[in-house]
Amino acid sequence: GMGSAMLSEHAPGGFLQRNKVRDLTSVYPSTTTAALTSLESGLSPAEHGWLGWSCYFHEIDRCVDLFSGNQSGVAGGKPAADVHMASKYMPFENISDKIRAADPDVRVCRVSPFGEYKAYTCEEVCAAVTRLCGEAGRKLVYAYHFQPDHDAHDYGCCHERIKEMLARFDRQVEAMCAQLRGTLVIVTADHGLTDIKMLCAQDYPEIWECLRLPPSVEPRCVSLFVKEPCKPVFRERFLRRFGEKFRLLTHKEALESGVFGPGTLHQKTKDFIGDYIALATGDIALCCRDDRGEYNDFAASHAGLCAEEMSVPLILIERD
Repeated sequence: GMGSAMLSEHAPGGFLQRNKVRDLTSVYPSTTTAALTSLESGLSPAEHGWLGWSCYFHEIDRCVDLFSGNQSGVAGGKPAADVHMASKYMPFENISDKIRAADPDVRVCRVSPFGEYKAYTCEEVCAAVTRLCGEAGRKLVYAYHFQPDHDAHDYGCCHERIKEMLARFDRQVEAMCAQLRGTLVIVTADHGLTDIKMLCAQDYPEIWECLRLPPSVEPRCVSLFVKEPCKPVFRERFLRRFGEKFRLLTHKEALESGVFGPGTLHQKTKDFIGDYIALATGDIALCCRDDRGEYNDFAASHAGLCAEEMSVPLILIERD
């Protein structure tokens, strides 16, 4: 979540900013599911199919949260199927496996809440990286931290909590790098964030009655499966209500636009894009209430096309 705009706003002139080589664009959708999969596979979202948080699998007629494998829209978490659907239908070769195959003498170490080296704070991440880099042998250390994304969703991009967090991270990473030798440190982000207003599709009956499935992928990259009788009127209704905030593409237009990146389209990329897909260009997001009538009323989000979401820093620190 540490986009270029957030870094410039909250840690101007700091260690990370001073070592920024350039800005990059995230993949699209600019969201963790798509971006981390691209970082770990070298594939574009078009190629790997892991488009967003929740996608519709026609094989089980359900929307599935790709990372967890849970059925979307069910409070408390419930497996969508007996198998992990995303891993079954969109497997990919991880960079770790590629490195091990090319040179078994190179260690690949994963530092994150989900890796073999557990870390839940930036301080823990830096400590683990320092320890691993101090051990003998050649290695790639891949470290991931879920902040500032987690708190920015709740508080917004400009909250004092986020500002203090970024300033603290800046100092912690500088202190870490000072202890390293013979190491190249690459710092970037999966995406940035922008402040938004979260809306629920059910609150717009003229839109909701046209949908045969709940909106999926992401609230700022909204896949819309439309009932056959409603197809003649849906586009006009959606644009009348949200046309200033979203770019609406048909299934065909979306696939031909190249917005999901280069390469051969994965079959699941095609499957996950509905009759229409709405790409956020304004300050709103469109979600769906769960089976308890609840939703995440985020203050900031991502997966849209705004610069704050799409622009991420490339930071390089080389320690001899």
